[in-house]
Amino acid sequence: MKSAPNIKSYALKLLGIRDRSEGELRTKLKDKGYDPDLIDTAVAELKAVGLINDQRTAEAILRYCKDVRLLGEGGCRFYLRRRGISDGIISAIAMPPDEQLENAKILITKKERYLKKLPLKVKINRLYGQLQRKGYGYETIHKAMREYERMCGDSVELEKVDAR
Repeated sequence: MKSAPNIKSYALKLLGIRDRSEGELRTKLKDKGYDPDLIDTAVAELKAVGLINDQRTAEAILRYCKDVRLLGEGGCRFYLRRRGISDGIISAIAMPPDEQLENAKILITKKERYLKKLPLKVKINRLYGQLQRKGYGYETIHKAMREYERMCGDSVELEKVDAR
């Protein structure tokens, strides 16, 4: 087993790299071979001084998901869960529909560049799939694809695909 001073320095090193959730930090410390009692003590001390704050970490991750990765609400929730954020904090997260729609439009614009030479129906199907994989809901995808369709000038009937 590794000693108590080492666990604190390793935890601080991890937190110096980037914000980590309590669950994420516990997993890293456990994987490094520290005793569970030492982990509990170290995490409690770091929480007491404010170095571990899951709410603050979740907000930062959410900004990254929305602004950089252009994920929909479902994608953001999945990413937060994967980063060790508790379900209680995740359930409080809601992206406004207009913000999701704007992000979907930005994503369509970025991805559309790579699909220029394809027929419109193929473009729409590929963009639809991309939005689904990014965690957008059916309503948002449908609105964004209708606007894209209008922008292209042609009308192609979208197939109804379950967004789950």
